[in-house]
Amino acid sequence: MASQRKFNFEPQNIFAAVSQLGMFGNCPFLDGEFHGGECRVFKLSFKDEASVAVRVLHPNDDISHDNTLATVQIEVRVLKELEAKGFPWAPRFLGASVTFDNPVKHPFILLAWAEGLPLSWDENSPPQPLRDFLLGQMASIQLSLIQCTLRNGSTTAMTYFEQRMRNRLRRVREGTIPGLTEKDCLDQQALLDQVLGTDRNSTVFAMDHGDIKPGNIIVDKNYNIRCVIDWGFAALVPIAIAAGLSRFLWATHSANFAPSPTILEDRQAYTRSLSSHTSPAALSMLRWQTAKEVDFRTLYLESISSKGMHISMARVGWKVDCVFLGLDEEQRVADAQGS
Repeated sequence: MASQRKFNFEPQNIFAAVSQLGMFGNCPFLDGEFHGGECRVFKLSFKDEASVAVRVLHPNDDISHDNTLATVQIEVRVLKELEAKGFPWAPRFLGASVTFDNPVKHPFILLAWAEGLPLSWDENSPPQPLRDFLLGQMASIQLSLIQCTLRNGSTTAMTYFEQRMRNRLRRVREGTIPGLTEKDCLDQQALLDQVLGTDRNSTVFAMDHGDIKPGNIIVDKNYNIRCVIDWGFAALVPIAIAAGLSRFLWATHSANFAPSPTILEDRQAYTRSLSSHTSPAALSMLRWQTAKEVDFRTLYLESISSKGMHISMARVGWKVDCVFLGLDEEQRVADAQGS
C-alpha cells in the first residue's frame, strides 16, 4: 500500500497549479465541481478567457505514485493522438501536470471545457424523432473514432485476448480475485475461438472509448452532440471490441438481464444509420453489432476485461438466453427492423 498522501484542492491551489501551465486569465473562479467514477473535475472560469476543466484522478492510497502517473500519461497520449488525427468530439487538450510536485499535490489534466449538458437518456427519453437522431450521431462518432485510429499491428486478436486471460488465471490461482475459480477461467478460454470466429487471426486494431454512456456525452439544447468526455478507459483494442455494441445498447451490469424492447429498437436505429456506409470500419461495426448471438458475444468479450462480468457469466454457465420477449413484442421489433 502506498503511503498516506496529502492533497489540497482548495480553489487558490487549483488556480496556482493551472497558472503554472501558462493559463493566466483574469479573475479566475471555481465555477463547479463534478465527481465521476474515476475522477473529480473542477470547472475553472475566467473574466476574459474560456472556461477550462481540471481533471484529477480520485486519490487512492492503494495505487502507487508510479501507477497514477502512468494512468495520467496514457490519457494524455490518447487525447493528443485524437487531436492529431482530427477527431472532433474529444475535449481539447490544453496541458497536464504529470507530477505530485504541484500546488494541489496530485497530477492533473487541463482540458477545454465542453459547453452543454450531459445527455439525459432512459427507456422513455428522449422521445422520437430525437432519439433516432441522437443514435445516428453516436454511431457516426464510433465510426469516426475507428476510422481515424485504425491500424494493422503484429498481434492477433486471439493472442491479445489469450494474454489477458492468462493474466486473469494467474491472479485467480494466487487468490487475488475473490469470486472466480480456475474452472471459471478455463471455461472462458475454451469459448474464445468460437466467439472470435474469422476474426481470430485479425491484426486490425482501433481505439475504443471504453465507457460510452449518457453521462459522458455532452449535448447542446438542440441535442447535437458537442463532446464525448472521460477518456480515462480509452485503449487500442482488437476491432472485435472497437466495432462492437456501445455500452448503452446492452445490459452492462449482469448476464442475468436481457435487452429490453426499447434497447432492441435502439440497436436497429443505430445500425440502420450505418446502412449507407461501405468503409471497412462501417462493415466491421455492422458485422459485430448484428451478428448471431450478439448479446452473448458482447458480454463474453466484456468478461475478459471485467471481473464482475466474468463472475456473472460463469454463474449462468456461459449461456445468455436473450429470447425474453413475448411474440407480440418480437414481431414489433422485427417490423421496426424491416422498416
